Amino acid sequence: MRMLLLALLPALPVLPGCVEAFGDQAATASGTALGTFHVVGTQTGNTCGEGALGATRLWEFDVELARGEGALFWDNGASVIEGVLDDDEVSFSIEGRVVVDMRAGDGPPGPPCAVERRDRARGELRGTGDDIARFEARMSYAFTPTAGSRCENLVAGELSVEPVFAALPCGMDYDLEARRRGDPPE
Repeated sequence: MRMLLLALLPALPVLPGCVEAFGDQAATASGTALGTFHVVGTQTGNTCGEGALGATRLWEFDVELARGEGALFWDNGASVIEGVLDDDEVSFSIEGRVVVDMRAGDGPPGPPCAVERRDRARGELRGTGDDIARFEARMSYAFTPTAGSRCENLVAGELSVEPVFAALPCGMDYDLEARRRGDPPE
């Protein structure tokens, strides 16, 4: 179950489950298709611990983007997340959250432990009008035990049986660089 937490955009490929990028939001794609983009994410910060949740320093994925009035639609292949497109029509932000029961499935036994993951991305589209050739963004993930959770054995230390985190709460940051690899449908 610990591997469920990070499945972000389409996901860090080593982290199955929890396929909703940016949490549990669902949106209907509409607007103008901008194309398919190949994204390379580079980890720039990590207070959760090296390899926590199976995270790697570098990961790649594809995402389809569409633009609507004041909205950017991010389709990771599993769900469509609606973000905000600023008045300048190039700056965007996407936010979401998901809560994962860390004791379900293959997780270690113990008292109730649920972790909330808050996702935030802020970036800029690069191109002219609807001809977007690339985008850049900064993405962050914050992990916090929910109220009443007892997650001590998942944190590296005396009580840990199978540590998942170096510390809780914690976070991870990524710089994203993306290039369009597929034109929007006509």
